[in-house]
Amino acid sequence: MTLITITDGPTFTLRNAHLAYAMRVNARGVLEHLCFGPSLAEAPPPLSLPLRHCTVMLKDHETLSLNDLPQEYATAGQGDFSAPALHLGARDNSVLGLRYKSHALLLDKPPADSLPTARGNASQTLCVTLQDAVQQIEVDLFYTIWNDHGVIARRSVIRNVGSRPVSLRQVASTALDLSPGEYSVQHFHGSWAREFNEERLSLPTGRFTIESTRGTSSNAHMPYLALIEADATEVTGRCYGMTLIYSGNYSISVERGEFGRIRLLAGLNDFDFDWTLEPGEDFVTPEALHGFSPDGLGGLSHVWHDFIRAKITPERFRDTSRPTYLNTWEAAYFDVSEQSVLQLADEAADLGVEMLVLDDGWFKGRTDDRRALGDWIADPERFPSGIPALAQHVRDRGLKFGIWLEPEMVSPDSSLYRAHPDWAISAPGRDPSRGRHQLTLDLSKVEVVDHIHAWLDALLASAPIDYVKWDMNRNMTDLGSGARAHRYMLGLYRLLGRLTQDHPDVIFETCASGGNRFDLGMLSYMPQGWISDMCDPVGRLDIINGASHLFPPDVMAAYIGPSPNHQNGRISSLSARYMAGLPCAAHGISLGLADIARSRPQLQQFMGQSGKSAADRLGSRFDRLRKTAQETIWQQTSRDCQTVYLIAFQVLNAPNLPIRQVRLRGLEPMATYILQDGRSYKGNQLMHYGLPLDQPTEDFSAELLILKKVS
Repeated sequence: MTLITITDGPTFTLRNAHLAYAMRVNARGVLEHLCFGPSLAEAPPPLSLPLRHCTVMLKDHETLSLNDLPQEYATAGQGDFSAPALHLGARDNSVLGLRYKSHALLLDKPPADSLPTARGNASQTLCVTLQDAVQQIEVDLFYTIWNDHGVIARRSVIRNVGSRPVSLRQVASTALDLSPGEYSVQHFHGSWAREFNEERLSLPTGRFTIESTRGTSSNAHMPYLALIEADATEVTGRCYGMTLIYSGNYSISVERGEFGRIRLLAGLNDFDFDWTLEPGEDFVTPEALHGFSPDGLGGLSHVWHDFIRAKITPERFRDTSRPTYLNTWEAAYFDVSEQSVLQLADEAADLGVEMLVLDDGWFKGRTDDRRALGDWIADPERFPSGIPALAQHVRDRGLKFGIWLEPEMVSPDSSLYRAHPDWAISAPGRDPSRGRHQLTLDLSKVEVVDHIHAWLDALLASAPIDYVKWDMNRNMTDLGSGARAHRYMLGLYRLLGRLTQDHPDVIFETCASGGNRFDLGMLSYMPQGWISDMCDPVGRLDIINGASHLFPPDVMAAYIGPSPNHQNGRISSLSARYMAGLPCAAHGISLGLADIARSRPQLQQFMGQSGKSAADRLGSRFDRLRKTAQETIWQQTSRDCQTVYLIAFQVLNAPNLPIRQVRLRGLEPMATYILQDGRSYKGNQLMHYGLPLDQPTEDFSAELLILKKVS
């Protein structure tokens, strides 16, 4: 299948059944953007730009103003006054004028050095090289399109072809200029235990930016922004989404200029960023992804879910059901021992879960969060047999074994810090700031990465460990520069690449105080993530609903926590706590022995149901049917389309409520679907007239309806 066509000019058109993206080299050598949106038979003609009063024109082109012209990778200093994609350090001249040099068509997708990227296969890539002869800079713009996905991947490589160093101050992965239109901006903000809150606002004249300077992609702003038609719904309207395959400091912005042109930029955060590019060196940006759907926000989510499963999730686990588990954290916190863990393993086996996870507190001296990070040796008093023997004892009970780690951190009260204080990130002449009483190891240093790899590799090789919860419980400070923050991420990715290659059967789960680093960079190495420490069902509804705009259920984990909830004190039923995490691929329990004893039959029922339906959550279609302050309704349809799960929540009950009915989506119109109580419906009935729901009888109620397709 020909995905990229090149015609005279040259004009470049990337096209599949889902979208079209086109650009051309104009008479001045500027790479001009033509379109991004629904699939077209051929590229549209360039815009007819007006001649404006007091507008700066390019020499010898008195009708060409860069301030009006939609461009592929804009720079500053020659009449374009919007935010640039590339900006050099000032020295005596920061003006850039990138012009077309050459292009190459690649039959698949080349990897990026040191950075995670989406996989190729059934794809084609265009590389367009631009140059500035004065600054002696070349820029390779990579564009990848796939046969079956409504996504374009973009990244940039900046190359110094001159004889003196160049200072990079702002380097975008992608820049996209869109024609004027009435749009809203959708983004997701939050904090610890209340991540992924959706916010929509009308696109203003000016610039709107989401970003992180925290050393992580952050829970303050999910690294994702969507531009949606002002009247778009879940099922109608054009929607453009943009995200990064990156886990550190980033910036994503949308800007509407004075004449209505819209510019989207995404890449490394330019705050405090200064990267010296020596002669002959190049700089590779993180990969950015542009998704498009004409079918509303639900359609755009389906585009992202399919793409992430196919091109981001590690292939080894893409079709592997996640084990149910019992985690020791809320059962004991730091007060764990060999005896108590084995007692919980017995409980896990009785409950029918498949894995026991040993959380924080197992290593030498770790009695609270003030000490011992960095000294990853089992505490000899509490775990005299060691981790390998403990893991084997758990395995002997018919369970898998998992363990919690926080490899990037160090406690000042630790043998590692006393031996290597210079391995912790700090600014010269200053005492480093602390978060959760701990410091961050400097992964920009090769020796630090090698040390972490050595002990982790030895641990995973010494014991039958099936799962690792990889935590990170503080934001970064004292970095000194944005360049150091980026070098940290390169070190982290190098470490994760080595470990996941050497231990391909271990399920790694990303966690950072919940969703503080839940992004496509981490999910390129780890098949699942802990999206929030909020286990209260009401709090988790908003979190899962928001995260689902980008992330498929396949990459989410959830467990049943205690009631009253330890984050907000709310009392809720076991059923509500279970149902709130039901769409997630990984299900578990984190309860004390007394709570388990009180709820044993229900827990056995729920974990049995999770185990039986685990395969249905992989590759499933997820639809947000209704979301209000009091009501959340989700539909999850198995990949084989044979089972439909309808999950309905009522937050606060009220008397004399209206009749509750909801219309389903994506069913086969003439097929018959049977509920667990025997009622049957045709698909078109369910989609056009809806399914009646029971009236709630209490606060925080949850209802699960399962429909089986029979013909």
